[in-house]
Amino acid sequence: MLLIYPPSRSQMHESCPAALMMLGAVLEQAGIEVRLMDANAAANRRDSEEIVRLASGFRPQVIGMTLLTPLVRESYRLAGLLRQTGARLLAGGPHATILPEEPLSHGFDAVVVGEGESTILDAVMSLAGRLPRHEVLGWVYRDNDGSIRRTDSRPVVTDLDTLPFPARHLVDPKDYGGTVDGALHANLFTSRGCPARCTYCAGDLFGKRFRFRSADSILREMKEVYGRYGTRHFHFVDDAMTVNKERVRDLCSGLRDSGLKVTWSMMTRIDQVNEDLLRDAAAAGCVRVDYGVESGCPETLKRIHKPHTVEMVRRVIAWTAEAGIRPCVFFILGFPWEGTAEIDATQQLMVDLSPYVDSFHPAIASVLIPFPGTEVYEQYKDRYSFRDWWLGRERNYDAPDLARHSFFERRVFARGAVLDADFFHYPPQVKKRIRQVFRFMYLHNRRRSNRLLRWAHRTMLDVSEWTHMHSPCLERLIFAPVTAAEQAFGRR
Repeated sequence: MLLIYPPSRSQMHESCPAALMMLGAVLEQAGIEVRLMDANAAANRRDSEEIVRLASGFRPQVIGMTLLTPLVRESYRLAGLLRQTGARLLAGGPHATILPEEPLSHGFDAVVVGEGESTILDAVMSLAGRLPRHEVLGWVYRDNDGSIRRTDSRPVVTDLDTLPFPARHLVDPKDYGGTVDGALHANLFTSRGCPARCTYCAGDLFGKRFRFRSADSILREMKEVYGRYGTRHFHFVDDAMTVNKERVRDLCSGLRDSGLKVTWSMMTRIDQVNEDLLRDAAAAGCVRVDYGVESGCPETLKRIHKPHTVEMVRRVIAWTAEAGIRPCVFFILGFPWEGTAEIDATQQLMVDLSPYVDSFHPAIASVLIPFPGTEVYEQYKDRYSFRDWWLGRERNYDAPDLARHSFFERRVFARGAVLDADFFHYPPQVKKRIRQVFRFMYLHNRRRSNRLLRWAHRTMLDVSEWTHMHSPCLERLIFAPVTAAEQAFGRR
């Protein structure tokens, strides 16, 4: 069995995606030989042609692939190329769960819907001809007559403590930059599901019901990873770690009693923390909390169904910093109803929070992306003509490249040039304000640099943006030495 995370032109992973290791663990428990291939590993990126060459050498009977919306066009191309290996192709992941019939029209034999751990073994056995297809719960497949069949849903895993720990031993550390490195295995999951109704989030992979691992289970995994790989810092990848506050307090108590010399970080919701919980977390080694603030405009927060207010944001970020924990915050710009006034309100909140905030996150999704299955997608896909945008090329938002983008864009939109996609046909003044906000985040995140370096960053951004606006050719000429250096060090 070969499990693949497909190529991306913007992603670069410092550690192996957890889903591959979780599925690998389940298959290994059943005695199935498994290989993992992360095409975006930081020190060993692979394109589709190399993946096919390697897969042909492995000769797996079944190949599974994680499908994510931004990557599906290349994933479908890869699936077509993999047909030559003779392997049966199985799709899973968020995009496959939302649109389970689509992959069947793009080279896949079957699709797992929802959580993969409880379905993957039956799916592999069926594709290998050892189990009738109609007996597999929780998947979609094409029958012998060409018709698409969908079996009954498989119940979610109610007791997450029963899942095996990720098969970290299947990861080659050299793919991520060296020998065994504790940081390679820092990510842990402790819960699944989310009942929230955020209009920009699909969230169907794990369902709407919160489910939690016990504090004992989490501690056992941390001790194992600590002892085996030397990991001294852990990051909990849950969307809302602190929804079950008693469990977090038990974890904090267990960490203090365990003697583990570790630090940790988490992501959670503004409305799911209080001062006592933050103090407990800090005393147990928590050094950073990531929050999805999303907007500084009260009306936008209401329209996207966020459960917090702007005033709650101000209080919680201050509490976090006062507890000795670094708060990091995420924002989303470019909601289709927003003009410059709403963006002004968001930047003002950023300014107000900046004395407390360790870093802002100018990620790809910091400009709204209408993912399938979301309320935003359904409401606006026809008005702005982006139905099925992931299958075409015109809505591209890859990382900026040296040939087409200015120095300014390559720096402040380093994760992805989302404004290129222009999903909502932003007016020029809105695009300008979005660029200014990204500039603010970029410079804030470098505020600890020495004064001369900060001045150089600011000056270069300003010169690049102004010159590129008036003469892109002149901008390229001025920044030619920088571009040459980027090429020499492997930037695109």
